[in-house]
This record gives sequence, structure tokens and C-alpha cells, in this order.
Amino acid sequence: MKAYTLKKRKNTEEYHLFEGDFSIEPCTSNKLSICKKMDKSESLGNTFMCYTEDKARKRIAEIGRSVCGVCTSHLYTTF
Repeated sequence: MKAYTLKKRKNTEEYHLFEGDFSIEPCTSNKLSICKKMDKSESLGNTFMCYTEDKARKRIAEIGRSVCGVCTSHLYTTF
């Protein structure tokens, strides 16, 4: 199961989603966002962290259009 963290970018105030693992407490997240357009160091901080895919979908829907569309679409991809 993947862990998801949402961060707000400093200079644009757009939100980006980071994927990680629950293997280490509390959880991990990758250095780059799912869309690869944001590095962790560009963040104002976490909006949420260690969310499951379902919980992340719900929270992102509440936040709305300021969340990166590429990052959001990753949560709806079927394999």
C-alpha cells in the first residue's frame, strides 16, 4: 500500500502529491512529486501526510482546483 503526502509549493501556492510507503513510521515520501514538477524543498509544508489512496482522493476533492491535475489523475489511474 502506498502512502500519500500533499504539499503546497512556496512560489505558486499550487499543491502537489508525493508518493511513499508506510514501511517506516510514520511514513516516507519521495523527493519529487508524482508529476516531477516539485521537489520537497520547494514546499511550505505538508497539507496532509500518510494518507491512503482513498483518503487522499477525498481530501484533494475538498481542496479543489489548486491541486496539480497530473498528481490528482495518478489517484484515478487503473492498471
